[in-house]
Amino acid sequence: MLSASIAVTLFWSEPVRPVSYALSLLFGISCVPAAYAATPDPSDPKASAAHPYKKRTAVTPDRKVVSPEYITAYGKTAPLQMAPAVGGKLGLSIQHTPGTLNVVSHDLMMQRGYAQAEAAADSAPGVSSGGSPGSPAQLMMRGFTGNQILVLHDGQYFGPTTMVNRPQNTFNLESVQVLKGPSSVLYGQGAVGGTVDMRSRTPTFDGPHANALVSYGSFNTWNAGVGGSVPITQTLALRTDFSRTSSDGFVKGADPHSDDFTTTLLWKPTEKFTARLSMDYLTDRLSTYYGTPLVDLSQTGGRVGGLLSSSKGLGLTRASLWRYYNVRDGKAGSVNATPTLHLDWRVNSHVLFHNSSYFIYSKRRWNNAESLTYISAPGQTDAAGNAIASGSISRDRFYVYQNQHQVGDTLHGQFDFSIFGMKNRFVLGGDAYYLRFIRNRGFPAADYADSVSLVSPDATLLGAFAGEYPYMKSPTTMVQAGLFLEDVLTIRDNLRLVGGFRYDWLSLDRQNYRQNGQFNAATSFKGHYNPDNFRIGPVFDLTKNISLYGVYTTGEDPPGSNLFLANRGQFTKLSHSRQGEIGVKASLWDGRLTTTLALYDIRRTRMLVSTGPDTVATAGVQKSRGVEWQGDLVLNRHWSLSGNVAYTYSRYGSFHPSASVDASGNQVPDVPAVTANLWAIWSRVGDLPLDLGAGMRYVSARKGDYSNTLSLKDYALVNVFAGWHAYKHITVYGRVDNIGNKRFIQWADTGYAGQVMLGAPRSFSISAQADF
Repeated sequence: MLSASIAVTLFWSEPVRPVSYALSLLFGISCVPAAYAATPDPSDPKASAAHPYKKRTAVTPDRKVVSPEYITAYGKTAPLQMAPAVGGKLGLSIQHTPGTLNVVSHDLMMQRGYAQAEAAADSAPGVSSGGSPGSPAQLMMRGFTGNQILVLHDGQYFGPTTMVNRPQNTFNLESVQVLKGPSSVLYGQGAVGGTVDMRSRTPTFDGPHANALVSYGSFNTWNAGVGGSVPITQTLALRTDFSRTSSDGFVKGADPHSDDFTTTLLWKPTEKFTARLSMDYLTDRLSTYYGTPLVDLSQTGGRVGGLLSSSKGLGLTRASLWRYYNVRDGKAGSVNATPTLHLDWRVNSHVLFHNSSYFIYSKRRWNNAESLTYISAPGQTDAAGNAIASGSISRDRFYVYQNQHQVGDTLHGQFDFSIFGMKNRFVLGGDAYYLRFIRNRGFPAADYADSVSLVSPDATLLGAFAGEYPYMKSPTTMVQAGLFLEDVLTIRDNLRLVGGFRYDWLSLDRQNYRQNGQFNAATSFKGHYNPDNFRIGPVFDLTKNISLYGVYTTGEDPPGSNLFLANRGQFTKLSHSRQGEIGVKASLWDGRLTTTLALYDIRRTRMLVSTGPDTVATAGVQKSRGVEWQGDLVLNRHWSLSGNVAYTYSRYGSFHPSASVDASGNQVPDVPAVTANLWAIWSRVGDLPLDLGAGMRYVSARKGDYSNTLSLKDYALVNVFAGWHAYKHITVYGRVDNIGNKRFIQWADTGYAGQVMLGAPRSFSISAQADF
């Protein structure tokens, strides 16, 4: 508690004028859990895994039909008694976990039209998302981005987030779960800002169920899915889901699409043993819109206001908005196959064992004109030796071919017993994985491959350029083994002490080969690391429905940026982080009002940051502190409000991203000081089978570069929808997103300093959903 108190004192010592504005917003988007830990909170006998949305009876493991404990209105968050799996292996409820948990259920994702998991994560307090050519699905939370956010799939680690994460179709997911702050003690890897776990849908034994979705909208955007669960026998059940998304893109030519097939076979021969075999197969082509170029406005004129400001006179022109500057035949596709096997054995009422085994195969291909540069003066030439005219946009070429193979296993045991009459749950386990990652890449020898017009860029082909081939090969091997333990001691009925410890053995073999095939010893290296992390924190119940908590957490893990880009001499020690957090969680007014509040302070040292498409640099120190609030109110059976707001103060300490830039004390790029979300739902309007909803999202101004010379303007987006329950189990939705057609910049990647990523303009869609 002392450490958490110190964190609060440090937080409030900074200028916090935006806080009063942030808190005045009051409401934002809610999050609803739907996938839960295997066992309930041992100190909370009322904890339940009942689904918070479905108005149907529940089925217990012994297949007895019981009444649902929670029946809630649209838009309401999950009860605090729910226990999301991302919170750890103790099975603690949200109320009794010393940390901030947010979970967005499948039903809520479908209702609000979240086609991909990143949009669902954005609905949690203080979370924003974006992307860049090499990192298509980045998330920001608590002042940290990229690989400092850990992304899991059903609890499994897939590698550095910015290199391996892909946009995930929400139709195949049961929930998107978010754990804020360092979680290396739980997962062992790159989890300073937080952890996002995408949980797949699983079979049930309570009868056959079928689900379908079809949607069409602006920019020729299609979204479709079909799936279902069926009990084959009394001990065997199967669930299969298939979804497809495709679009021309709001920048014509981007053409993203994905196909995701997920199937799970559940075998429960006895009440004490369960086996779950799953396969996820995803193929995709990412959007190849890689940004809009920044230009010298003193030369071009035509400035578009309300988007950004620059002390260097840079900006965007009207002529360049919604232009596609990539090549016509750009490539950004992947094939991903992930079989997993989960085994659960309940030895008796006090002992449980769980084992997870998995294999990952991924093949990813990029080949594009990624970097854009405005040519302000004559004297530059392209790869063919042609002069590049002033006012043109020069482009590079960059291809990357990745092959990843990974195999891993996690085993843990859960033991319930008493210590001097006090209830105690203890988890002891270990995990290990072997990851082989081969990265082949190349680019032209010239600084610029070619150039196109700013106003009307030609959709040229990739072409061939001197120096691109043969490729440079960089195989990397990571071998990790970890030992972990978690414990919750119920000192009194209203006081729990939660702790955890983890020790890892990490071996890294990073090899580089030149274009002539020779081994490059100057940049290759081997490293062996032994991080140890812990967390400790009490949870005190003021009443049955109001709890206070404090927690101190450490993290020691690969240092922030893409570890597969690091070379010899760029780091010798793992990054170190620590967080103090205090908060309160409450369910009031007979459960109709749920609210949480958290204050945190994080410090991270020995970081790496991305400085280009293929380079990283030592960053030094980053500090982040803030406050996050969420509230959800069900006024009556027709009206519900959901909201959150977050304030983040994130700055670098001693930080020199390059020899020419001293960013010490600067604001961290892409981190807004304030984010806020609001949703209001009017269900059964006039007792008709009609639901109306509206949502608002606000993101304050951000910096777009390390030197803080580029500022991205704040923006507010408003979305509306109407849902008509046309027939039993069938709902038709109409939606308008960004109804005000607000122009805004969603992301500015520091590795691509000459361009920014525009956010989507106004769009319309209509969809039909069926659940039987």
